[in-house]
Amino acid sequence: MEPIPAEGQKFDPHVHHAVEMVPAEDVQDHTVMQELRRGYNFKGRLLRPAMVKVAVKA
Repeated sequence: MEPIPAEGQKFDPHVHHAVEMVPAEDVQDHTVMQELRRGYNFKGRLLRPAMVKVAVKA
């Protein structure tokens, strides 16, 4: 089992599940600001997507 990288990464709807969109000026648009629940791949397949908070331009 391998964890899915999330925090600081570009939002990818295939492996991330956005639960909150936060206005932010200091971060690039659609960047994961916080990982709320770790996601995992198992043998090259998505086991569980990471639940994340995503930055949007205000």
